[in-house]
Amino acid sequence: MKLIIPFFVFIFTELNIFSQPVFKNPGLPDSESYEIYEHFDNKVGFITTKIDIDLIEKNHLKFYEIHVNEGNLFRNEIVVKYSDLTTISEIRTNLLTNKVEQYFIKNDDSIHFYSSEKNVTRKLKTSETNIYSPLAFFISCRGFPFEIGKSVTFKSYMYEYGDILTMKLANTAKETIKIKAGTFDCYVLELSVGGWQSFFAPDKYYLYFAVDSPHIFIQYREQLDGTWYTDDLTKYSKK
Repeated sequence: MKLIIPFFVFIFTELNIFSQPVFKNPGLPDSESYEIYEHFDNKVGFITTKIDIDLIEKNHLKFYEIHVNEGNLFRNEIVVKYSDLTTISEIRTNLLTNKVEQYFIKNDDSIHFYSSEKNVTRKLKTSETNIYSPLAFFISCRGFPFEIGKSVTFKSYMYEYGDILTMKLANTAKETIKIKAGTFDCYVLELSVGGWQSFFAPDKYYLYFAVDSPHIFIQYREQLDGTWYTDDLTKYSKK
């Protein structure tokens, strides 16, 4: 689930408009595990991504702790807030070098980005709370107010530029799809860049979630160099 956003979309992006979280926990299980057959990129091809989600409590507050292993390439450690599934922190470690390649940390009045690949280290002062990690979309978007025609906007961050981008998510249809994990009735959520920046980044991305609550992630689709690729659920279980 790697969104390719043109560089110039980030020009003049400022964190001067604060918004409230748009997702709400629909009653997710305390612990879950996923396996996803994921298209990593055109060089590596497809990999098996394993995801473990566990409810934890710190200082009398609840969070979901998410571990995402992308084959033997990367380990991602993500913490999202229990009530609205916003991202609190994310650490991405290269398993081949055992070095942290990027991270995101949200504090009360600031956010901190780091990306070794893009040579970005940036700290932004902001009270923005409506921030969702791209790597956690498969859980956070389950809090979407599912209704055909419904749409919301939210903030997401991009390590490439150490910046925040407004995204739009719309429930466009219901569709039945058949994959290795089974046959599922799904809501189709269309993800795109929101606001004026959408004129420079018109690409659409599609996330499929089960119609039945708690709306587990089923499939992700994106177009890369004119070819459509899908990331499919292969295994799911409650622990």
